[in-house]
Amino acid sequence: MTPAILSALLLFASDAAVTTPAELQFGSGPDRHEFSAICDSHTVRELDPAALPLATDNHVQVDCEGFNYFGDERLAEFVFADGALTHVWILVDEDELDGLLSAFETEFGAPSREAPVFAAFFEARAAVRRDVPEALYYSEAAAPLFEGFFSQ
Repeated sequence: MTPAILSALLLFASDAAVTTPAELQFGSGPDRHEFSAICDSHTVRELDPAALPLATDNHVQVDCEGFNYFGDERLAEFVFADGALTHVWILVDEDELDGLLSAFETEFGAPSREAPVFAAFFEARAAVRRDVPEALYYSEAAAPLFEGFFSQ
């Protein structure tokens, strides 16, 4: 194998990693994220705090187009409750779900909870959602909400 091919394979493998992306600074506000550097474009939306059980005063979502994840550019939805990043949904194509789940299991081990619509990995604070094809990463503060839901 030539060095160029090996290098390309290593680059692909790192782009397809599912460890919690370093760009996710849980607990920090939107101003602490470099959206212009990690997104091709982004939109900030103010939503009803009542729609998010973690929020009392404000609920902001930043839709980040072109977020590099699992070997492609994706839509990532950064969700902030009361100024703190609580979770991020990263959309994938439906035909990628088996590969994504396999990558999660390789990285994190067996799911803590699994159902037809999700596989949750509590130690990693991450999940694969099947009904809406996406990966989820959540903060320690959001863990009781998500893990309670996954445990029902």
